[in-house]
Amino acid sequence: MLKLNIVQLVDTLHEAPAFSLPKMNIGTSYLFKSVYRRLSKGEEVRLSDLDFSAFAEEDINNLGKLFNDVLELNSHHAYCIIKALQRVAPVCKPTLYI
Repeated sequence: MLKLNIVQLVDTLHEAPAFSLPKMNIGTSYLFKSVYRRLSKGEEVRLSDLDFSAFAEEDINNLGKLFNDVLELNSHHAYCIIKALQRVAPVCKPTLYI
């Protein structure tokens, strides 16, 4: 059985640094905001809405690397943590009043 110290978990979560994206150049940032972020939210992205002069082919490759090396990896780690927490069985302990 997996044991979990809730107080320690909450303290550790409070101490953990907030996730932040790595620095991106202007073109990669444009693609991230205009394509990736919108698709992640389930929004429509039309090719006719894109400013093709705002990015280069290299920026497309950079976005792919960002997805593979950062976003997908963090998503996998979060999924593993969620699955581990779902396996924790609750235990009732009597409460002592003084």
